[in-house]
Amino acid sequence: MRRSTLVGVAMLLCAVPALAQSPALKIGVFDSSIVFDRSQRGQALKAEIERLRDQRLKAMTDRQEELSALQQEMRTKELSFNDEKRAEMQQRISQKQIELQRLNDDASREVQAEFNKAQQRLQKELIQVVEAVGKEGSFTLILERGLTLHAAPEVDITPAVLEKFNQMFPQAGAAPPAPGGN
Repeated sequence: MRRSTLVGVAMLLCAVPALAQSPALKIGVFDSSIVFDRSQRGQALKAEIERLRDQRLKAMTDRQEELSALQQEMRTKELSFNDEKRAEMQQRISQKQIELQRLNDDASREVQAEFNKAQQRLQKELIQVVEAVGKEGSFTLILERGLTLHAAPEVDITPAVLEKFNQMFPQAGAAPPAPGGN
């Protein structure tokens, strides 16, 4: 997919000399990772995912402490246990280890799924923002920095894309942008 995208960009760039003779050729390049990291929405989604991760880590820590307590009890009382009690404790420890592993796997999947959903939502919103910036700025072509081999600093429109992103998708509870900019 990335190779076909690069081939398409290369073909498009080969057509640029022909487009250069048109009067209004305007190219912009932006860095989506900066927009995601610095936008109000991106920061809020990142905080939500971190909260979810922290909750899952707490649950795993609690289970790990339960497991450690059982293991400690087994070590300290093992000699006083009969064979049946020892087997029962080993079974409980084994069960706790399995539960902890499942909890870890489930938490990893859940956090990754939430991250993927957030990233997809941000991508869809970013497309709308780039289209708006393109129309408002009369751009002929806007590329994501990752698709370019070289871009002069003069064509970097990341700050404009970030500003427009925050305008179009303000985070709930965030103060509206002040008139006239920052």
